[in-house]
Amino acid sequence: MKARNPNNLPEKVCVVCQRPFTWRKKWERCWDDVTTCSKRCNNERKRSNRIARGAADAEGEDAMQCDVSSDASDGAAEKANKKAAKKAAKAERRARREGVSSGGQKACDLCARSVDLLIRCEIDRSSGWRMVCGRCWKTPAVAGGVPDGDGQNPNYRYGGLWKNLHRTM
Repeated sequence: MKARNPNNLPEKVCVVCQRPFTWRKKWERCWDDVTTCSKRCNNERKRSNRIARGAADAEGEDAMQCDVSSDASDGAAEKANKKAAKKAAKAERRARREGVSSGGQKACDLCARSVDLLIRCEIDRSSGWRMVCGRCWKTPAVAGGVPDGDGQNPNYRYGGLWKNLHRTM
């Protein structure tokens, strides 16, 4: 290709910002495919297409929904949710560092109390394995506080311990 006169370069109008832009050497092989003037406009076009595609998918899945929020508010809500999740994770890490958090604790299947140590056991044949806290494990309905069971519950079977590894001392 021979040299071009800089005063006589081809022009196009950007599909995003509607401003004219001129031919560049880097677009020499793909000038017919270029539709945006910059990377910023190209990213904006891709983002708006992605949002439009997501809105179209949502309309297709739920045709009964009448109220469809605007694309801008969807983006703002998504951004706010991400920010809130980030703040919550940071607060949890801070609390764990200070020893205030109950991070890593699990709930007992019988009393729903969150604890750092659970005992895996079978209480009756039909329900399968249960995770119980020490307080519930000591009751006669479970094991009576005896590792192999006290004999009052013939269906009791020990299955191991779960320990909270994120516990702060």
